[in-house]
Amino acid sequence: MANVWSDEEVRVLVGWTAEDYGASMVLRLETVTNMPQNANDVLVSRMVLNKDQAVQLGNVLFELSGRLPPKTAKPPLLDRMLARKSD
Repeated sequence: MANVWSDEEVRVLVGWTAEDYGASMVLRLETVTNMPQNANDVLVSRMVLNKDQAVQLGNVLFELSGRLPPKTAKPPLLDRMLARKSD
């Protein structure tokens, strides 16, 4: 039964959720040490992060994975052209 987090054990991340609370967010991590037999084998940890910490964590994970963050979608061409004319 997993009730306590120990610095000595290595856990495997099996799920997560994040909830936005404006200036901060709550990151909920679900971890296990081996194949869970029941819900009590999954340790749930909640961490509060501010937006800067979330961005830093995301950037570190992208860097370590060797991948790039997703590109933001460009507005449609017509919208970009009309935006230039109004400047």
